[in-house]
Amino acid sequence: MYDAIIIGAGPAGLMAGIEASKNKNILLIEKNSTPGKKLLITGGGRCNLTNLKSNNDFLNNVDYNKKYLYSTINNFGPKDIYVFFVKNGAILKEEKENQIFPLSNKASEILEILMKNTSKMRINYNEKVINIILHQDYKEIITNKNSYITKNIVIATGGSSFKQTGSDGDNIKFASSIKQPIVPIFPAETSIELEEKLDLAGVSFDNVQVIYQKKNSFGNLIFTHKGLSGTSIMKMSEHIYKNKKKLIYIDLLPDINKEDLIERLNKFDRDKELGTFFSIYFSKRFSSYLINRLNKKSDIKIKQLNSKDILEISSLLKLMNFNVKKVSDLETAYVTGGGIDLKYLDSKTFESKINEGIYFAGEALDVHGPIGGYNITLALSTGYTVGTCIRNKWFMKIIKGLLNIISLYFFFFLVYLLFKYIGTLNWPVFNEAFKFISKIIEKPIINIYAVLTEYNVNILFIVAGSVNVFYNLYQKKSK
Repeated sequence: MYDAIIIGAGPAGLMAGIEASKNKNILLIEKNSTPGKKLLITGGGRCNLTNLKSNNDFLNNVDYNKKYLYSTINNFGPKDIYVFFVKNGAILKEEKENQIFPLSNKASEILEILMKNTSKMRINYNEKVINIILHQDYKEIITNKNSYITKNIVIATGGSSFKQTGSDGDNIKFASSIKQPIVPIFPAETSIELEEKLDLAGVSFDNVQVIYQKKNSFGNLIFTHKGLSGTSIMKMSEHIYKNKKKLIYIDLLPDINKEDLIERLNKFDRDKELGTFFSIYFSKRFSSYLINRLNKKSDIKIKQLNSKDILEISSLLKLMNFNVKKVSDLETAYVTGGGIDLKYLDSKTFESKINEGIYFAGEALDVHGPIGGYNITLALSTGYTVGTCIRNKWFMKIIKGLLNIISLYFFFFLVYLLFKYIGTLNWPVFNEAFKFISKIIEKPIINIYAVLTEYNVNILFIVAGSVNVFYNLYQKKSK
């Protein structure tokens, strides 16, 4: 019997295995012939490993379910990930927005380091998990090649995007088979299609601001055959998908305010053509598009523009609008939104509250961040948390048992004080009964109290008991 079987050899599954196999018997099952297929294509094959933001700044940039991530990010956050890879020989570099990449610009270097640390666990490739069966004292995994029994299972199969990498929704299938609640999946970090038919495919911008409803995002922008892509759009695609509103606005020159732009137009050589002014900021092809959109002649000169024209031009450049047709399908999205419902997992361990010994990690969970190293960080962090929990499970059970004993003492101590107080009241019917009950429990309570006081640990017991009581109440409420 294995201590744990991990399904999926992406960054979450590999990190869970690395940690758990330090003192446990671990099997990792991967249906592909090689590990980390999706990891190898992230960041255009460069792998944006993490970003060097503080834990709080990192979490502030995660829009959904961040309250479930404080524990795991504090266990193994961006800087911990950086240190782990540097200690294992990676040469890393920092780019804009604190993004961390391997100096070689090769995602394969990151995967090699992960694999170098997997020597203590067994990995089976080309093996697909067909079914998970939960027995009373153990779990059983049925694959296309064999069946295995284990104490714990880690589902780290990724989401449902980029199916060619193996992320084809196994997390949803397995969760459904064991009645683990899920949040419906949707595309995140993807492109959008426009109603407008534009002949601008390939036109790109290094930095724009995208405005949609009350949200805004910065980053590059690329016109595609069907619409828009780039980091600025990918950051916004999830909000567009959820809100279904049609209109999106783009500030093409976010570093120049509208008043400055008007001033630059007014001060530009008045004998020059408008297209010449546009060519300072945009390609010739896009400049022609702007002139056509303004319904101006291609050779119109600056001196032919009136104040209304200049205001219209500045408004177009600062707030160009397009009509969204749809968000691109899940199959082409970089990240899957939705997944395993975090309300039904212990946020400190990512163990199911419904199915003991079943853990989830990485993109299988209903959690994701924006572009910029967030999602690989979350995969590595949740994998690390799950792995350390499995490795230390026996110890945590002892601690939990001690806390339960402390809580029991705490409860009887409070009952004793309550009964003793009630016994002093002048309630003829209940007075003798409360005095009798108080006398029964007084001796053991006082004896334990005296021993603990002698060793100066009673206050610790009471505090620990209080914490445990309230934590258990919170856990029950959250279920």
